[in-house]
Amino acid sequence: MILMYNTNVLPMSPNTCYPSLWSIHGERARVRGNPVETMKKTVLGVLLFLFIFSASLCFAQNISFNATVDKTEAGLDDQITLTISVTGDVKSIPQPQLPALGDFTVYSAGRSQNFSYVNGHMSSSVSFNYVLVPRKAGKFTIGPARIVIDGKTYQTNPIDITVASETGNQPPGTPSQSGKAVEQPQLSGKDLFIETVVDKKKAYVNEQVTLTLRFYQGVRLFNNPEYTPPSLTGFWSEDLPPKKQYSQTINGRQYYVQELKTAIFPTSSGKLTIGTAELKCTVEDVDRSMSRDPFAMFDRDLFSLFRQGKPVVLKSKPIEIEVLPLPEMGRPANFSGTVGNYKLDVRADKNQVEVGQPITLKTKISGAGNIKSVGEPAIPDMPDFRTYSSGSSENVSKDNFQVQGVKTYEQVLIPKKAGKYTITPIEFSFFDPKTKNYQTLKSEPILLSVLPPSQASQTEMAQLSKQEIGRSVKDIRYIKLSSGKLENQGDHLYKNPLFLFLQLIPLVAFALSWRYQKEREKLNSDIGYARQRRAHKLAKKRLDRARKLIASSNSKDFYSEVAQALLQFVGDKLNLSAHGLTKDRIQTELFGKGVSQDNIDQILKLLDTCDFARFAPGSSSPDEMNRFLTQAEVAIVKLEE
Repeated sequence: MILMYNTNVLPMSPNTCYPSLWSIHGERARVRGNPVETMKKTVLGVLLFLFIFSASLCFAQNISFNATVDKTEAGLDDQITLTISVTGDVKSIPQPQLPALGDFTVYSAGRSQNFSYVNGHMSSSVSFNYVLVPRKAGKFTIGPARIVIDGKTYQTNPIDITVASETGNQPPGTPSQSGKAVEQPQLSGKDLFIETVVDKKKAYVNEQVTLTLRFYQGVRLFNNPEYTPPSLTGFWSEDLPPKKQYSQTINGRQYYVQELKTAIFPTSSGKLTIGTAELKCTVEDVDRSMSRDPFAMFDRDLFSLFRQGKPVVLKSKPIEIEVLPLPEMGRPANFSGTVGNYKLDVRADKNQVEVGQPITLKTKISGAGNIKSVGEPAIPDMPDFRTYSSGSSENVSKDNFQVQGVKTYEQVLIPKKAGKYTITPIEFSFFDPKTKNYQTLKSEPILLSVLPPSQASQTEMAQLSKQEIGRSVKDIRYIKLSSGKLENQGDHLYKNPLFLFLQLIPLVAFALSWRYQKEREKLNSDIGYARQRRAHKLAKKRLDRARKLIASSNSKDFYSEVAQALLQFVGDKLNLSAHGLTKDRIQTELFGKGVSQDNIDQILKLLDTCDFARFAPGSSSPDEMNRFLTQAEVAIVKLEE
């Protein structure tokens, strides 16, 4: 969050800008003896009231939602960056709903977020980035994206995209630009096959390994193949667009080749295995064909085009990767598991402020590597400042099939007293797998000059303190010291309230017993209902196990246990398998159940933190794990409500 003070913003109070309705009423009373003057004042008052009302509406409707692309013309091998930005006076901005993009392969490229606080008004700005890779040539329209804020739906304008066709990338059996089919030799050997390869079989923990799947197609397909990616247990993965398409001749036979690349980052040392990829296709049954030439489809009779295809299942071989542990020798004390090659830039938005005014300290880390796992550098202790973390933002790019980008952390510093101060250098350490050495970066010291507060600043701080005190004491209730006198209930037993209450006990016990029996029957017959009822109890048991792991400083198992508790709780509530739950599925299912976007975002943020913590080799402190466990418990309670 960025706190900013702008003296050029117009005051919100109408009394400081325009005549108030009270002053208009008094003026009208003074000229009541003159009807013409009275009429003029009345009209003026109405116009001023309408002006003030319309101005307040303008301040209220201050939400901007739009979409942009970096290019509107591209080729089949190009990629288009789609940016959807939301700006407005709201504290929480939900994930936008993307339009149908069936003509493109869509990859998420991260998001950046910014908060500002100007003259008592909170403003948020979030940009969602996506990479679109065209699947075919032609003219397409990216439909409007939608977002719902405070019950009102906003949408962007549609965007027209033109994708140019490129020669030399036709699949076998498709006509060339001259209108004739590409000539191919007779079918021999394998008609279809796939392979998976890696650019290296030995890597360090958290070092990028590029996995490439190649699909070789030598015959015509009846429909799009069904792809099952390999299991990547022990790896963090990122898709690498765009998909490559080209022709290749193998043993005198020409194949249409499609490549799909994935960046994988091993999370632990030892022998790790990349599982088997699977591709299900439906190809022409050449044994029943009149001609064995798959590229002579344009010379066949009409009835031959409706022949049945046969299914083919292609599988790749598993690949074993040797993952080396990060060396212990030379490891810096502040190393948090970051691997790659990075740069550090630390800046303050201002070097001279008054006491009580904010300074925003930005720490920017950029370079090549798993940018999502980069941890926040430690900020030196500054006892003469109040410090607040205002979040982080990341921008991920995948140029030349290398995961890279920028991650920015922001810290707000508010000085308590005047004087000269120095922000000591901030250090950031990482391991460079190319040089096989640890690197430690240091920022330059930042000099700050804090001036005594002005009269206006002192008045504003006093008003804020008074408002905070008023809000804090509004829930105090007085204690009643006297219970009053009890009246004589007489000598009749049936008039005694205690006697009547005892007569109701058997009825209440019977009702509770009947309700308990019905509940047991429903739990035994309705599995979905039973899972919902027991979800919170099972989640609490897992969190209790996670709490015991804090004492042993086993952060990896701790975050794994918390992640399982969250996934199992959501799965039980939705009556879905926890093993098949993805973050997109969680977003869709919970939103469909009417769960607020804030609660959904909190669950997804906790799961991301678990993934990052399990991914990084470094361990968390017991205080950090305790705070994270509290956040998980609160999120489960909110979702339960």
